[in-house]
Amino acid sequence: MSRILLTFNLLIYSLGMLSQTDETSFGNVIISEVMANPVGLTDLPVTEYVEIYNATGEDIPLNSWTFVYDKTFVALPDTTLPAGSFAVLYRAGQDIFVESGGLDLPVSTFPANLANSGKTLKIINSVDVVIDSVDYAAAKPAFAWERDSEGDFYLSTDPRGGTPGAANSPKEPPPPPATPDYSVPGDVIINEVMANPVGLTDLPVTEYVEIYNATGEDIPLNSWTFVYDKTFVALPDATLPAGSFALLYRAGQDIFVESGGLDLPVASFPASLANSGKTLKIINSAGVVIDSIDYAAAKPAYAWERDSEGGFYLSTDPRGGTPGATNSPKGAPISPDDPVNPGLPEQHRTALENEIVFNEILPDPFDGGSEYLELYNRSEQFLFVFNLAIATRKSDGTLNTRYPLSSIIDSIPPGGYIVLTTNKEGVLSFYAASAGQSVYEIRLPILNNTGSTLVLLSTTDGTVIDEISYSSKWHDIAIKNTKGVALERIDPDATTQDATNWTSAILSAGYGTPGYQNSQFGRTVKSLLLSSPEYMSDMNEYRITYQADRTGYRCHIQVFTVDGIRVAEITNNQLIGTDGEIYWNGYGSDGSRLRAGLYIFYAELYHPAGQHKIFKRPFLVRP
Repeated sequence: MSRILLTFNLLIYSLGMLSQTDETSFGNVIISEVMANPVGLTDLPVTEYVEIYNATGEDIPLNSWTFVYDKTFVALPDTTLPAGSFAVLYRAGQDIFVESGGLDLPVSTFPANLANSGKTLKIINSVDVVIDSVDYAAAKPAFAWERDSEGDFYLSTDPRGGTPGAANSPKEPPPPPATPDYSVPGDVIINEVMANPVGLTDLPVTEYVEIYNATGEDIPLNSWTFVYDKTFVALPDATLPAGSFALLYRAGQDIFVESGGLDLPVASFPASLANSGKTLKIINSAGVVIDSIDYAAAKPAYAWERDSEGGFYLSTDPRGGTPGATNSPKGAPISPDDPVNPGLPEQHRTALENEIVFNEILPDPFDGGSEYLELYNRSEQFLFVFNLAIATRKSDGTLNTRYPLSSIIDSIPPGGYIVLTTNKEGVLSFYAASAGQSVYEIRLPILNNTGSTLVLLSTTDGTVIDEISYSSKWHDIAIKNTKGVALERIDPDATTQDATNWTSAILSAGYGTPGYQNSQFGRTVKSLLLSSPEYMSDMNEYRITYQADRTGYRCHIQVFTVDGIRVAEITNNQLIGTDGEIYWNGYGSDGSRLRAGLYIFYAELYHPAGQHKIFKRPFLVRP
């Protein structure tokens, strides 16, 4: 009787498995676009991505599907790709722009860097059938490879450099504009921002952005773009007269524009400007960023107005703003009862001593790469750097040549970063910088690989803002070759010159984190912990979390059968930070996925100072 019951259960199980068969076939989903070298992008985030397309008339579930980069297997998110729709795969945590209607698919195990020289990409369905396979060619900076109807690839002709989440650009480039656009940065500026009109009485309760033609010539705005954060808005086909103002706002809303100012209603203007502040840009028809600002947190019923130095202040006009006209005088009281608003940050200003600090240093880059310095704003204000300079200090205490940062007109937000380098591509080609906009190409002193003294100082009065005498001896003792490995500050609020506050960036972060939080950031924890592999169904991978009582630990993780046979090596002598995650795809040393069943997780953590700890636990591998 038990044998009959077992046979019946197996039959029911087999029928259930058959009902879940993935019947997709080659060509149902195709790799439609590859952005392998985003260096130089201005209208799209500087992020590598791969776009896929559902070429069928049916929705396709992607659960248990795999994206393959060369020999790396990446589990796709558990989602459904609608019929005739696009999806964009990219590394989780990076910035991305996906056209409306496209799927945004961040993947934590997406490759940190797609090879610029070209690689093989594949899509495999849940029953291990290859659905598409392509070999993309050598990448051109700031241009995606897009696929035509014949299956061939060509460089995108879209002025942004790619079409993530949307139909590919025409294979033949569009004809150039009849009249070349010779405008340059600063010709048109963002002059006034009303982000929170609540409480206005003498002006309509309508959000607006005012722009100003700062030249002596009329400027056609056809094919120009207004950018709000990651939203691109086409400007009306109008001409902005020399020395005149124009008001951008959402079409259909009430507005008041002073006599002589242009009224430019836009249907796609954002429904609501963030009261907390955002980045705004103006881009001309040739794709050049003509102006870019970050407006600060808004005060109800008051606009931010721009002064002659490029800073912003709250309007002193009794109406709350000056739409379409010259800005109000700076510094006059807003009202007798409210001369300042303590809830708002101070307007953008220059840095004081210790407010901006050295946070990451790469003196010994990879071959073909570039040295870089990362600065961090540890104040609570937006800080300008145009009046600062970088120099090295001689052995007699005097300074070598000062290299000014005067070309950087942007400010650093509180808790924000900027990266300085002599070759932007030499940084972005090797490291997953969070945003290319935070990396600036300027002249810098040559950094000595073994150590030097760097000084950040004011060009106005010579005040030293921060100073560090770094040394290659600060690297983790287990790193024998420091080429391409950045020195990271552990705690930005601790003393700059404390050698124990610096260490090597970790391997899982690509040995450098230019423009975002350091891989070794954080104070130490009290214990040394390492979890067993935890199956993540949405990723079809296993996650191992850890925390360490100090930086500098090395990690060796293996998987054994219950009989003691080693079947997989997850890490080998990998440097880890103070906390983080390690992912494993479930594959063994022979390149195939391990059979379901019970295995032994074996990990060794050891520190150059002598600490050594072993973790050994049973765990289950899922079918």
